[in-house]
Amino acid sequence: SVSLLQNIHNDAITLGSGKKLVYVFIDPLCPHSRKFITMISKNPKMLSKYQYRLFLYSIPRMKSTDVVSAIYISENSIKKLLEIMVEEKVHYAKGDTITKAKVNRIATVAQEMDVYKRPYIFIIK
Repeated sequence: SVSLLQNIHNDAITLGSGKKLVYVFIDPLCPHSRKFITMISKNPKMLSKYQYRLFLYSIPRMKSTDVVSAIYISENSIKKLLEIMVEEKVHYAKGDTITKAKVNRIATVAQEMDVYKRPYIFIIK
């Protein structure tokens, strides 16, 4: 699992500055993912202890593909992610080839790791 995550390490959006790595698969429109991101983004202690590597992985029924694209193509991905997930200001955009490649890499790893719910969390010790 760790080597698969390392394959997409650079595709992650980082939240927090801690030493402990936490990999999280989220869907920006999933209510559970939103609760999780809201909780950690408003908790300075968690943000200083952990570095959350966030992977956007759409749940088909949420129809969030264009929201994921809007986050990835924005100039400041973490700011856009927090705007959408915490402030609930949803943005949509069509992805470009770079965005689509990133989404596909993440989806491939998620499927290989059998990620079936969001948020899906891995803590690296």
